[in-house]
Amino acid sequence: MRPLYDFSRLTVDRTLAPGDGMVTAGLEEQYFDLGRRALELIHFSSELCDKPHYPDILDLPCGHGRVLRWLRAQYDYAHITACDLDRGGVDFCASQFRANPVYSEPDLRALPFKSQFDLIWVGSLVTHLNQERWLRTLDCLVNWVRECGVVVFTTQGRTVSSLLARGRRNIAENIDKPALLEEYARTGFAYQRYFESTPAEDYGLALSSPEWLMRVLQRYPDVIMRAYLEEAWGMQDVVILYKKAGHFEPLLGVPEVPLPVVASAKKSGWLQKLLGK
Repeated sequence: MRPLYDFSRLTVDRTLAPGDGMVTAGLEEQYFDLGRRALELIHFSSELCDKPHYPDILDLPCGHGRVLRWLRAQYDYAHITACDLDRGGVDFCASQFRANPVYSEPDLRALPFKSQFDLIWVGSLVTHLNQERWLRTLDCLVNWVRECGVVVFTTQGRTVSSLLARGRRNIAENIDKPALLEEYARTGFAYQRYFESTPAEDYGLALSSPEWLMRVLQRYPDVIMRAYLEEAWGMQDVVILYKKAGHFEPLLGVPEVPLPVVASAKKSGWLQKLLGK
């Protein structure tokens, strides 16, 4: 996808951390391209939401600065918080990109944020969480962003589910794909834990349809969806939210969350055919 904006004027620190698991040898430019793409989407959010400045920014999970290095280059004046379970990544972002280091927690409600943020960037976090943690994370993001602030986060929806249904390899070979697709087709949300992940860690692959997300947003009368962009960050969708107190009346009520679990359900004919069952 062609660039949305020209950021060639930016001086971006391209120092890579030795332990950065997001970097593939020989494909370093793909790593930097994804970071730049995130900044393009964040800049787009600033135009959509009339936010020329983002003085206080949270990058969660920050990793080793794939996106944060671009945020620092664009918003040199900003107070940027780097937060991740990977403490080495947080330390690297603090020392290399002048970020405020905060070690994350499996339960985000335990994080010690004393103030709110103008911008929260969340690249590929809820894409790996079960429904309870997914919703809990969204609660935290809405609480952490200040009035007239912006949340930009990524999801996996129709693109990834379609690729999996068509037998695309090298996306997620370490999950129960038939179970994932069956649940997604039935409810619009699906999660399967990676085979190597422990029940305590509970880390896997989550699919969420645009329609499911819109129903979830009924819970937030203070949140406006400014954009839902499919395939905007690699294969992931990008959601841009703007916080404005009391903007909506909660006329649609609160959806039943989590969605009811059906004890046993037969695979629909099209799904059986796709999965070769």
